[in-house]
Amino acid sequence: MSSKYSPTEKLSRKLEESVEQQLVSLAVDEKDDLSQEEIESLGSEMFEFVEYDETEAERIGYSNYSYWRSTFRMFFKNKMAVAMLTIMMVLLVFTFIQPLLPNQFDANQVNYYDAKAVWIDVTEDGTANLSGVKYTKGDYAVELKDGETLAYVKVPETWGAPKFYVQESGGEAVEVAATQDPANTEWYYTPVSEEQPFMYITSEDGKETTYHQAVWVTFDEPTGGVYSRSVKQTVGAIVSDVPENHILTYFFLPESWGKPNVVAAGMLRGSAESELELIADPENAGWYYAFVPVEQMRLVITSEDGSLKTKNDGIAKVGDPMEIVPQVGFVENQRPNEIFWFGTNDIGQDLWSRMWSGTRTSLLIGIVVALVEAVVGILAGLLWGYVRKLDFIFTEIYNIINNIPSTIILILATYIMRPSVITLIIAMCITGWIGLARFIRNQVIIIRDRDFNLASRCLGTPTRRVIMKNLLPHMVSVVMLRMALAIPGAIGSEVFMAYIGLGLPINIPSLGNLVNKGRALMMAPTLRYQLIIPAVILSVITICFYLVGNAFSDAADPKNHV
Repeated sequence: MSSKYSPTEKLSRKLEESVEQQLVSLAVDEKDDLSQEEIESLGSEMFEFVEYDETEAERIGYSNYSYWRSTFRMFFKNKMAVAMLTIMMVLLVFTFIQPLLPNQFDANQVNYYDAKAVWIDVTEDGTANLSGVKYTKGDYAVELKDGETLAYVKVPETWGAPKFYVQESGGEAVEVAATQDPANTEWYYTPVSEEQPFMYITSEDGKETTYHQAVWVTFDEPTGGVYSRSVKQTVGAIVSDVPENHILTYFFLPESWGKPNVVAAGMLRGSAESELELIADPENAGWYYAFVPVEQMRLVITSEDGSLKTKNDGIAKVGDPMEIVPQVGFVENQRPNEIFWFGTNDIGQDLWSRMWSGTRTSLLIGIVVALVEAVVGILAGLLWGYVRKLDFIFTEIYNIINNIPSTIILILATYIMRPSVITLIIAMCITGWIGLARFIRNQVIIIRDRDFNLASRCLGTPTRRVIMKNLLPHMVSVVMLRMALAIPGAIGSEVFMAYIGLGLPINIPSLGNLVNKGRALMMAPTLRYQLIIPAVILSVITICFYLVGNAFSDAADPKNHV
């Protein structure tokens, strides 16, 4: 009774009824013999031979099954694979869109600091960060005279309209006009002459300032010396309750020194000395502060255990404000900021542009190599496995290529030919196809003599149709997986070639060049971004292709088409 309600039984009954109706409609008569008049009444079309159609040779019944439709339906059921495919497509499309976006640098453009202006970004606590990178849009706000530098300043909104003060070294400060730039409303500007190059900024009410009656002493590891400046280098509020006739002094030395020992002495040798009590600054890790008597400004600094000493003595003397001098040279090793989103390298090239240009180059290499390997590998593998006479020739070719390390072939190819994208593609394709061809050959040998293939040949099905319809669908899943893995594999080979110095020239950005360049800077904490960013992009590409390839491989397997 249960079979009565089975969907399969219902469908079978519908098909039986349809066939019966068709037979009834085609039936001429139930009699086995017809009279002459009945025979003559029959139409001539009932006695015509049906033409042979090779495309219908194997059709035994109607079915709406489509291999590729079922494959894509199964693939799009995998949400993770669809998400990875979306990321991959967005990444690929963006590599071509990025150069067309506004305010983009050329990937090979060397950027220099501005020669006539500086940009000063003041934080809420009064720390002033000076840069020669152009942060404003358009041309200079005013025409400059000889010996002048244009200073742009951006302050927090809580400061109100800032006030600018300039002075010569050790001189009296003079207020100068601060003008809001109409093209860049968050920036104020003023020309600064070389006669009075020292400048500081205060808030509108005068409570906040970039110039403090304090000293910041820092250690320079390459020279082993210390430098004293009155430009604020810590964050947060500075100590306010400074004893009279004392100078607030901050210290920052390497962690390996421990808590330093500081002895304050007079400027004359042999004068009275006193050991300072250093207090750890709670808001700035690694910083200490102390109150230095004004008559003992010379600072002798040693490590906690006394084994290390600075090359020169520090001076606890309140110095001049920030000097407004244009920066010169490359915009080198700039950390990611609002102008250079991924920072710059050692010659001032924009890593944002180089990253996407390099991704475009590496993806081009990977996709072309994967397509060439797939086309050549599939054709060679099918011929190798199906045409028995070619088995010996292909086997010898395989033995020759497989016994030579692919790395040696890559190196020899790049030595012989000029380094370029075409060279890398050719070098990778020389050996890349052979693995896929051997796999397909083995699969063809396994299934070429199965019953359905023998039946196809008996029905007169052409060889090309047997290969395309009977053999290839059984291998599509693995072919697609190998193609998906061939793309990150080719990119990995390009990275390896760049690592050994045989990759693309430096004027052709690629992930290999970027990773190899960043690898040399891995031990410098402030420069690790030059390795981390391309490594992340490379990892995203590899993971996306791997997951998409696996998902499509499963979806392409006919066993999963339920």
